[in-house]
Amino acid sequence: MSLLGLGRSDAGLLRGYIRGDYTAFEKLYHRHKDALFNYVFRSLGQYAVAEELAQEVWITVLDKAATFEPREATSKTWLFTIARTRVIDFQRRRVNQVHSDSDSLDVPDQQLDHERQLLLQQMLTGMEQLPVEQRETFLLQLEGFSNREICDITGVGTETVKSRLRYAKSTLRVQLGEET
Repeated sequence: MSLLGLGRSDAGLLRGYIRGDYTAFEKLYHRHKDALFNYVFRSLGQYAVAEELAQEVWITVLDKAATFEPREATSKTWLFTIARTRVIDFQRRRVNQVHSDSDSLDVPDQQLDHERQLLLQQMLTGMEQLPVEQRETFLLQLEGFSNREICDITGVGTETVKSRLRYAKSTLRVQLGEET
């Protein structure tokens, strides 16, 4: 792998990929793969589904790289907008299907002690009970996006983002027993 991509911006890496530099895409992938997967997994609570959807997002990035307009969004917000769309599409399909007991949260137990597993399960269950708009806003903030970037990804105003975050955090505090 070339060291040339180390200092390049995401937009520069996308431009490099469009010009045929496949190591540029590899660098972009490694830069954002974990955060993207975490967002998808936390949105859906199903590990295997999150892996599949995350791969679909990266395939879409490969297919649509030439359409990215850096004047309209940062490449990271563009990437997470694609991920958000995939999550929403999956949730719509799931609503139309019959639910089964196997739809429960699939939390990988690799290297997590019992206490952390319980806390993670509580947190995922709490997030699952949030309205979709609050959950996605909260998850995007967890991934490090600013309120402005969340506005760009979700297509809503700043006050709406702030309100969704406030309600989501308040609800999660109550569900986790931190507030009465």
